[in-house]
Amino acid sequence: MNTCISINSIALGKLLKRYKLTSKGKQEIFKAAQKKYSKCSGLNRLARKIVLTKSNITKNK
Repeated sequence: MNTCISINSIALGKLLKRYKLTSKGKQEIFKAAQKKYSKCSGLNRLARKIVLTKSNITKNK
């Protein structure tokens, strides 16, 4: 994994601890964080979206 990310690494760590994501979800967050125009609010939105879709899938099973 690339260690160079555009947002503060402490904020990214807090985000990953707050949302219990799978490894695939974490990779999506890292990919989004490496873009130049990514913001913390956008990453929070993406994490909530991943958690919501995951919960909907498990609820429907």
